[in-house]
Amino acid sequence: MEIQDLRPEYEVPVKRIGFRNVLKRIVIRSPSGMYSFDARINLYVEISSERKGAHLSRSVDAINVLDYLPQESWSLEGLVDAIHTQLLKLHPYSMSANVTLYTNYWARAQFGEMSSLEPVKVKVSVKGSSKSKVYSLSVAVKGITVCPSAQSTIASMLGYAGLAPSHSQKVTLVGTIVTNVLKVINVDDIAAQLWKSVSAPAFTLLKRPQEAALVIGAHRNPKFAEDAVRDAVRRLRCLVGDKLPPDSLIRAEIYSLESIHPHDVYAMAEGTLKELPEVNCNDSSSGANNV
Repeated sequence: MEIQDLRPEYEVPVKRIGFRNVLKRIVIRSPSGMYSFDARINLYVEISSERKGAHLSRSVDAINVLDYLPQESWSLEGLVDAIHTQLLKLHPYSMSANVTLYTNYWARAQFGEMSSLEPVKVKVSVKGSSKSKVYSLSVAVKGITVCPSAQSTIASMLGYAGLAPSHSQKVTLVGTIVTNVLKVINVDDIAAQLWKSVSAPAFTLLKRPQEAALVIGAHRNPKFAEDAVRDAVRRLRCLVGDKLPPDSLIRAEIYSLESIHPHDVYAMAEGTLKELPEVNCNDSSSGANNV
């Protein structure tokens, strides 16, 4: 009997034991082409109060499933699911496991005439037992919000009949979809809906005329943090539609780096598909691309 198989002195279950930030180069062949990613992977198993420890080298073996997966058939979600399945096979004494993959992706941001590939952060996780799994996909984009309250006040104070100035802030908007079925939701589609939920996307490269067009366009589409998360939930609800079970969860979070305050703003909205209000998904009017 190995030391890990002995009983511990203090018999308390350990909910997570494993590795954090394991670096791995992965390749995915999707219908739209082949993609390579540099990924960070966290993977844990649960051990009962009767075990002293887990055989951690087996967790590395579980990650090595990436070396012989049929790449043509896997998405990021499917890949993480395969690691989760392998982790439980290699740790038969564990009833549950948790695998999370972090990577960067380049999605196309569109605003008026401006279009470019911009970096977004992606997080994919699978947790639970072999018979009951929870899948989670999060996408984070950078953008801009313009304060509608300050804009209205300035317009009133200065007697502006047209577009008034306001303060703006750089924001990170995160959209998350949580469900109990393995279903691939395109990262590009999620990112596009998130960018439409803020006043304007953030762009890596802008020339002076583009900077001016972006600022003007953002001021024509002012948003509170509350507006952005509500709009993101609405848009993601339309995106997944009836592709997911009614108890699937949609969450939107925004982190706003305030330009005129020493503190920052955070907002979050969420709901299951059956809890969220019905919405007209054919209504594309948002003002987000009106420059």
